[in-house]
Amino acid sequence: MSILLIIGTFEALFLTVLVVAMKNKTTSDLFLGLIFFVDALSIGFAYLQYYNIQNSFPMPWALNIGFVFMYLHGPALWFYISSQSAKGFRFRPYYLIHFLPFIVFFTIQFFIFATLETPEKIQIILSESFKETNFYKTAVLCIGTSTISYYLWGLRQLREHRKQLRNHFSRIDDKDLNWLRILIIASLITYGINHLGFNLDLIFKYASFNVLMMLSYGFASIYILVMGFFGLRQGNIFIRPDERITGLKHEKRRSDKQEVSKGAEDKFVESLLEHMSSRQPHLDPEITLSSLASQLGVQSDYLSTILNGSLNINFFDFINSYRIEEFKTQALEDRNSHLSIIGIAYDCGFNSKAAFYRAFHKMEKVSPGDYIAGLRRK
Repeated sequence: MSILLIIGTFEALFLTVLVVAMKNKTTSDLFLGLIFFVDALSIGFAYLQYYNIQNSFPMPWALNIGFVFMYLHGPALWFYISSQSAKGFRFRPYYLIHFLPFIVFFTIQFFIFATLETPEKIQIILSESFKETNFYKTAVLCIGTSTISYYLWGLRQLREHRKQLRNHFSRIDDKDLNWLRILIIASLITYGINHLGFNLDLIFKYASFNVLMMLSYGFASIYILVMGFFGLRQGNIFIRPDERITGLKHEKRRSDKQEVSKGAEDKFVESLLEHMSSRQPHLDPEITLSSLASQLGVQSDYLSTILNGSLNINFFDFINSYRIEEFKTQALEDRNSHLSIIGIAYDCGFNSKAAFYRAFHKMEKVSPGDYIAGLRRK
């Protein structure tokens, strides 16, 4: 297990350097580097603690430090997700409150342990008497609560991000950060098990701190490998400022202008549907809310209002509904008999097999193959 910690530490440091050395770095890249660096500190100090115990404590200054850096894992992840899902993300002074738990526990740990004489430190570590202190019990509870809360918060951020994407893009497979959602869920399970182990030990005292620590940071080393692989291959996905429309912002714009009459909205809806039928913009795989609004000569926020208000549908589903109807038409034409299902789907504006099958099943409640077979049997 110690070898795994060494690998995890150097891997995290390598990824940190790799991110810092990247050309054209973005804010999200820097926060990704922060995640790696925090992991390197946590895993590295865990290894040094193990090394101290196994080798007569040659570096007593490194004892009982690693756990404090756990308070930085949640904030680092939150900053990364926030910077990934919004263009122009800036660090604001009040964000420093995210680091308050780390500062508090680091300061307390320094005064109650780091300032002790070396023999006393060693005695505390060997006897594990620190496990009986209120500080340790509070720290264990707070680390679990903090980390899991941030991860749940991260999932909520990703859900809101996906909702925004559906209002602005007709394809989101390369933008929705789904890899990060899966990774967070897996991390929640892993961290949940780890923290449950530490908290149950407070009651049943079934394992030494060293064993619990090695298992916990061993999982963290594996997490770093997966995070590094997927994080660095993920493109930077941003919504341009003019396309980031929230309900509050939109409501303000409408209140600043004269209310559009119901008749005008109905007329625009009519022209929108006629444009979709005659010009078929849905056949463009890269069509966005902004580009469609430009074709219609209106602002993207107005088009979004019409879709979500008058038609009760987001842009993503609106465009894909036309693509599905186009597919249903082309799939039954003899001239397309030589094409596969996905080949026809690509001609209809889709450029992902998974996205096409999900959209078709959502709207028709059956697979494309079953739908076509059913029509041909009639």
